[in-house]
Amino acid sequence: MAEPINVLLIVMDGVRADHLSCYGYERETTPFLDELARDGVRFSNMIATAPSTLASHAALFTGLHSVTHGATSEQPILAKRHPVLGEALKAAGYRTAAFCTNPWISPETGFGRAFDAFVTQRYDSRLATRAVSFGRRTADRLLRRADSGARRTNLGLARWLSSSQRPFFAYVHYNETHFPVQPPPQFMRRFLSKRIDNEHAEQVNTKSTQWMLPPATISDEDRTILRDLYDGTLAYIDQRVSEVASLLRANGLWDRTLIVLTADHGEYLGERGLVGHAVGLGEGLLRVPLLLRCPAVIPPGFVIDELAQSTDVAPTICTLLGLSAATFAHGRALIAAGRATPGPGFAIAERFRSDSLASEQFSAQVERASYDVRIKAIRTRREKFVWRSDEQNEFYDLSADPGESENLIERDTVRADLLRRQLFDWLADTDSFEGPEDEAAATAAGAI
Repeated sequence: MAEPINVLLIVMDGVRADHLSCYGYERETTPFLDELARDGVRFSNMIATAPSTLASHAALFTGLHSVTHGATSEQPILAKRHPVLGEALKAAGYRTAAFCTNPWISPETGFGRAFDAFVTQRYDSRLATRAVSFGRRTADRLLRRADSGARRTNLGLARWLSSSQRPFFAYVHYNETHFPVQPPPQFMRRFLSKRIDNEHAEQVNTKSTQWMLPPATISDEDRTILRDLYDGTLAYIDQRVSEVASLLRANGLWDRTLIVLTADHGEYLGERGLVGHAVGLGEGLLRVPLLLRCPAVIPPGFVIDELAQSTDVAPTICTLLGLSAATFAHGRALIAAGRATPGPGFAIAERFRSDSLASEQFSAQVERASYDVRIKAIRTRREKFVWRSDEQNEFYDLSADPGESENLIERDTVRADLLRRQLFDWLADTDSFEGPEDEAAATAAGAI
């Protein structure tokens, strides 16, 4: 009988594909992930279903789009009626654990039911959490190892892996690349110009929240500093992933573990004068990395150009393990029987109305209409149509204008209308979200 294959799902928060060196970036930001891509399969057109942590993770775990799973900024909880990846793996005999410091993905938001252990690095008592966090932050600053939890995540993962020999499914989330970024000092300086001192760089990093909503004006120098900080943080995450690989090798698990590495969404890095991911459905937010490695079931060294989405991750994992993927209705197995499967003609992304961050930051100076709308995008390999509930729609020729600098909505109405009809046909077939099933739970989640 074949030895079972373990599963490690790594999600990097806010990581856009075009800043990984294995995706052609000019800097060597991710030497280990480059190695991972060479040893496995890289998907060049992986499109997040949503530019937010909650909605995108719900798609990763349920194989459903936001309009169906309903876990969005408007209703921030994942309903129990949707089967999730961890449940399928638990039923197959896997032990399961999650390691995530981001409160949007937690037992309180409906993501805990499939995990035997859920490590948040928080405590039930807010007072205890604050006290412990203060002590940890102080010690980490003194020892020059401060981050958003990645170091302790790896320590926790190592302890959990050593606690049993049963096959495992581990979900690991790294939050450091979410603005304001939080790498240790040596990685903060990795790509910074020598003329930029640490104090100035940290001031710009802290100010990044001011550029999350329009109207935002960011100088060229500040944009360069933020890009340099982001790239340094990405290099730090690359090192932490490399540590996990070393841990698996030391335990004889490396070649029998299916590694799935992706991101929940990307980040604006000055495009449209914005930073972060609070507004719109730009390519910087939607095009994310996807790397898969497992010599037992995946041929090495391939780059797959077919469109892929967050909804495809769960059915791909189950198919590679020989499990049923029928419950993940909107996704498809990206690899089956050692071969890439044909992709769809288009990908869909959705943004719902303003979240708590946007509401808190709202003021007379902020263009509320720019974010307090529902937005849906349909994207082919060449083109992209963006529908907004205020009808300030967009259409881009991505083959000629990958940076989305020229909105062709008035100039090329024929192609824009064709994609619009495809989008609304898809919505008519897909929109089946029935609303919250537990009002009390939803209210509690909204307080996070």
